[in-house]
Amino acid sequence: MEIYVGSTAPIKHKIYWRGEEQDSDNPPIVTVYDITKDPINPISVTNLQATLTSEKLETEVGVYQVFLPTSLVLRTKELKLIWSYTITGLSQTREHNLYVVKPYTDLEQTREEMELGGDRSDPNYKSYSQLVLAERYARKVIENHTGQRFYLYDETHLVHGSDSDTLMLNAKISQLHRLYVNDSLLVDNLASPVINNLSSALNLTETRFGIRIDRSSVLDNTVYTANGMVPPSIYESSSVFRQGNRYQVYARFGYDNVPDDVELACIELMKDYFSKDLTWRNKYIKKISTFDWDFEYSGGVSSGTGNLYADQLLADYVVSQVMLL
Repeated sequence: MEIYVGSTAPIKHKIYWRGEEQDSDNPPIVTVYDITKDPINPISVTNLQATLTSEKLETEVGVYQVFLPTSLVLRTKELKLIWSYTITGLSQTREHNLYVVKPYTDLEQTREEMELGGDRSDPNYKSYSQLVLAERYARKVIENHTGQRFYLYDETHLVHGSDSDTLMLNAKISQLHRLYVNDSLLVDNLASPVINNLSSALNLTETRFGIRIDRSSVLDNTVYTANGMVPPSIYESSSVFRQGNRYQVYARFGYDNVPDDVELACIELMKDYFSKDLTWRNKYIKKISTFDWDFEYSGGVSSGTGNLYADQLLADYVVSQVMLL
């Protein structure tokens, strides 16, 4: 389930009991956990964000809704909602994940650009819900094709060292939170005060697809020894990020703003979503003909995004084509 950043839309839950819609004895209590704070650690009470009492929809049996506090949807994240209630005195819990996401285009502006009617009587009318589904379709196609997400999100990436002073990543990094080596904490930029043996010496590469050590900021081992300290083991070899070591990079990845080309590609793919031939293309149909028309898809339909113009717009953002350094 998704909700847009800054949205005030309700989150709904339908209760089924023995195969039928059923009202609960009392409105369900909903506990909301933020599970994006640190994916390395399991959910705990420290991640509890809110406890809410749901409202019943009077027009539907067994359907309840909650409205999340605005503070919980200010940026992209992943939330876990746990619904607790009783039916005929029996305790029940249901849970689901809610993704707070950023759309790749403004839906109302896109409606105007695509010349979709805003009035239900217009034959080109598309509801807001339909636009949301089209944007989600386009966003997923773009992410699958490029291997990137074009908004800021917190996540942990596991990478291996390669006997280099640069740790290569497969996602664009915006801000490093924590760095672990073989499950041992090496850098913690979230602590107060900041815990780090290495933080001041770490820089992001020019493309932000890697973390690089600046050896000019690293103290020589003789300095540690002269001051009665044990030199950090990370500096014992000629390269910092050693082969065979596992590095867990917990960081904020992605883009501050959706690039223009990505937004244009999103609009193109939304047009495809509403096109009449989408069903055929999703069925891998190569050729269709009748007595008065005939068409055949090129091989590119089943590769890339399926849209030549969108592929051209996204060419520079496909991870395999990005110069990581």
